Amino acid sequence: MEHNNYYFTKTIKYVKFEGIIQQICQQFNIKYIWYDQLCINQNNKEEKQHEIRNMHQIYENAYCTVALVPDYTADDDLNPSKQQYFKRLW
Repeated sequence: MEHNNYYFTKTIKYVKFEGIIQQICQQFNIKYIWYDQLCINQNNKEEKQHEIRNMHQIYENAYCTVALVPDYTADDDLNPSKQQYFKRLW
């Protein structure tokens, strides 16, 4: 348990992704975008759970999918990319 508590006390850099999203859309000539954080009310648990259950329908016809992951500064053994449940699908 102490190991997990240490991980959650590490500082994660918060980044505003809107500028990055705009740049991606311009460079790839994308006119319509689904941005989870803006399209789903993050404070409404019911709406969020409903949309999570339907994510496969949203993404199955996507031209591309972009995952914007913050930079973690935790030690290698605590880094989420080293955890068994973190996988890249590309």
